Amino acid sequence: MNTFISISLFVLAVTLLIMDSYFSSLIFYLLGLFYIIMGWSLRNKDQKSAKGTFIIGLFIATVTFLGDFIIGYTQQETIQILQETIAALKNKN
Repeated sequence: MNTFISISLFVLAVTLLIMDSYFSSLIFYLLGLFYIIMGWSLRNKDQKSAKGTFIIGLFIATVTFLGDFIIGYTQQETIQILQETIAALKNKN
């Protein structure tokens, strides 16, 4: 069941990434959270597998979160520069 969920989330995320949808990063983040939860739930059964799954989940979630933060910050600055340029052109006329 866990394998089915992780594969379906990955396929959905890659499909949305190819379609250039902003929801792909959300699905990748959910995939990371799923691996974190799966690793945490396996901690008493299989220590080695749980640790690997937990670290992979942390990596996916961290990279996705930081990537979205950087992209959002860059877009915010770009919009601000565009608004300043438009205001300067309007004042010039």
